[in-house]
Amino acid sequence: MKLFFKLMLSIFFFLAVGCQSTTPETEEEMPLDLKWMRYSVEYQALCTQVYRLAWKSVKQQAASLDEDWVVVLDVDETALDNSGYQEILYKEKKDFPYFWDDWVLLEECPPVPGVKAFIDSVRSLGDNAHIAFITNRNFPLTDATRSNLTAVGLWEDGDVLLCQKGREDTKGIRRDEVRNGTGRCEGMGPRKIIALIGDQIGDMDSYPEEKPSDEPTLQGTREAHLKEYYLNSDKWGTAYFMLPNPMYGYWTSGYQR
Repeated sequence: MKLFFKLMLSIFFFLAVGCQSTTPETEEEMPLDLKWMRYSVEYQALCTQVYRLAWKSVKQQAASLDEDWVVVLDVDETALDNSGYQEILYKEKKDFPYFWDDWVLLEECPPVPGVKAFIDSVRSLGDNAHIAFITNRNFPLTDATRSNLTAVGLWEDGDVLLCQKGREDTKGIRRDEVRNGTGRCEGMGPRKIIALIGDQIGDMDSYPEEKPSDEPTLQGTREAHLKEYYLNSDKWGTAYFMLPNPMYGYWTSGYQR
């Protein structure tokens, strides 16, 4: 039954997206952000660069640790590439969450450039090294997500995958569970988070709940307030590693909830 279901979804996907090698006319019509993600060498180079820099930092930090430690990765546009899904939305003239659950159940997302080499390198550092995936994919999609990660060589037994159980189940809460060995990580013991990798600020740290003060900050906007809040951190390039994603994100709404 599962094979039949995936076959039917695959047929839909083929009809919606068409051939992978698009004609020049089709590419011209495609939004530039999507076209860049799907076809540019620059996108692949940036991802590879970020993961190589992350590996250097992780290797350096791990050399002085004698405790269990973990690297935390987001899934979408960090470990798995969903630009094919975005192309479906474009061609069908639809918006998220159209076809999203079905897309995940296809389990056919390719890995983001550079991620497999990075994860393989992290695993080579011994028994203290661990991998955790924290994603806002809904909890019922956990098995399909794990299966996709396995299919592209990113998952091993002992890894942690924490999908979102509800709006209140923030990434901050789940990071604390990984860090402290509590909740869904009960029995695993505490693990020091030495690197966080994602495509959104929320993959690194929680967005501040308080509103900006009335005093002007940079341009006086919430975006400017968040820039001041985050960009002064010394964690960029040492513990925080950001991958490019111009297709979607909290930024599209001006960081307004």
